Amino acid sequence: MSDARPVRPPWKSGFVLVCKKCSGNKNLDLRKWLERRLEAEGHGDEVKVLKVSCMDICPKARVMAVVPPGPEGSPGGCYAVDPLHEREDFYRQVLKLLPEDHPKTH
Repeated sequence: MSDARPVRPPWKSGFVLVCKKCSGNKNLDLRKWLERRLEAEGHGDEVKVLKVSCMDICPKARVMAVVPPGPEGSPGGCYAVDPLHEREDFYRQVLKLLPEDHPKTH
């Protein structure tokens, strides 16, 4: 039996997991908004937004998302995001995945 082989993912700096069940409503689609925002600001190749199955944390009128720890020890976390009122704050958390020498716009 062979060992599992590491692969290089298509994103450079990191990823964000967004619950597809929470994001199922057009008004709550944090994932699509985040993808568009990252792409518009030139970070589409850096951070990948992945939709995942239910995370078994179902907050009302919010979307569950997970940001892994970033470079240089920046903390990650599990977030319950109001996709209309807190998405800009969440976007700033996602930008922490970018390396220090990468220009961050927001």
